[in-house]
Amino acid sequence: MESDKLYESVKFLLRSVRQLSDRFVENNDKLSRSFEAVREDINDLCQRLTAIEQDLEAFRDRELLAAEAPAPPISLPVPAGQEGRLIPALNLPLEGLLDAYRSSPALLQPFARPCSVSGRSLSGELKEVELEAFAQGSTWMIELQDGSWQLLPRPGVLSRSTQLQSLERFFEISGSAELPVELDLLQPAVATSVEHGRRWLLTARGRIGAAADPLQRSLEQRLSTLERSLAMLQQRQP
Repeated sequence: MESDKLYESVKFLLRSVRQLSDRFVENNDKLSRSFEAVREDINDLCQRLTAIEQDLEAFRDRELLAAEAPAPPISLPVPAGQEGRLIPALNLPLEGLLDAYRSSPALLQPFARPCSVSGRSLSGELKEVELEAFAQGSTWMIELQDGSWQLLPRPGVLSRSTQLQSLERFFEISGSAELPVELDLLQPAVATSVEHGRRWLLTARGRIGAAADPLQRSLEQRLSTLERSLAMLQQRQP
């Protein structure tokens, strides 16, 4: 009968649809498991890559610190999770950085990476001012809590014109042009990281003031006074 044939046909179609549905669910589960396995493999590789990058950064930091004078113990705040890093970020805002530099710059040494202009910038290969970590560099690069990189002149008195000329790449310098001079940090320069803890590009120049070193000037004045006194005594002698 036609109705029986129709019933059998519908029954066959339903069975086929059910089989297709079961196969789809089964294949979908397999694909989901496959995607999950791939996702786990990718996460594992990312974690390994991060660990390798951290080990490499620590190795470079150890080399950098080995060429530096021993830094004082860390006494300024460090972001959570960075307590074990050789050179951690500084958990202070920009104002706190400026205050520390002006009052006790030695406190910033544990957070600083010495750096200087890279060979690629000096040769003209790069138009931008690129800096790279260098133990004898005339500047410090410090990472703040917000992830920004701040460039500061190394603390101390400048006695050579080449030192000032080098700093003019990064800072606008105002004040005394007579050497030796003391530096007053008015605004750090800003850089963006190219290779974390290793290379940076300058994005904004900073500002520093230069003032004649009072101790050196005092010594020069005293020597000058003695020389004049000796000259007067020699003139009085018969």
